[in-house]
Amino acid sequence: MRMWNTLRAAWHVTPPAIWGKLPGHADFVRSGVRHGEADAWMPWLAQQCPHGGSGASARAVAIPVAFALPPGTLAFARRRFVLGVIAPSCDKVGRHHPLLVYQLAHPRWTQAHFSAQLQEPLDWQFSLARAVARHTHAQGLADLRALERTVRALWRAQQSQDARAEPEGSREHRGKQNQALLERWAGPPLPDDPAAALQGVRFLPWTDWPNRLQGPRAEMAFWQQDAQGRFIGAANRLQTLWGGAP
Repeated sequence: MRMWNTLRAAWHVTPPAIWGKLPGHADFVRSGVRHGEADAWMPWLAQQCPHGGSGASARAVAIPVAFALPPGTLAFARRRFVLGVIAPSCDKVGRHHPLLVYQLAHPRWTQAHFSAQLQEPLDWQFSLARAVARHTHAQGLADLRALERTVRALWRAQQSQDARAEPEGSREHRGKQNQALLERWAGPPLPDDPAAALQGVRFLPWTDWPNRLQGPRAEMAFWQQDAQGRFIGAANRLQTLWGGAP
């Protein structure tokens, strides 16, 4: 039964994959990346963030962007959404290239995921963004294995939470649990974290969210959240969030 549940979950959403650059490595890092995926990301990134994100604003560097890409946006996901987090990063010698943590998700899973986000914005992508922020700012010590351990721990917790029906009052407990996991695997909050100083709003600005992700006129979606999970930026182009004034 456990194996069946694992296979069924994998059909709905793949385990997180990691690709890009980290300050602790001399070149690209990858974990769980399937054949052809990195090649498909290259032209998309060239269009969305010219120069590898080197011109991104200070806020963009400090606060990773969560995203949802409709089916067909990338060649390896013709019928699946691609969900994840992207952050400006670089390798150990300073060459800029974004870091991506992403998953392929069935439309039904995606709809359920974002419908739940309407009720509780401290969701899986929020925790993932907080983790990526801490790992990409590890003062040259950030490495793939440490990031892998953090992502796996957070994803296991998410799967466990999804597998059981939780009463309304348990949302606060879930947030505390995820925060404890973050501190255990990714370290304490960053000093002078901009996400802690900003105050966002409770909901994304789109009145048709998450339905806008589906249909023939579906658009990409990108957003940032403060340390409390409130939304501080949202757009249908990554460059809109990365190209602001420092």
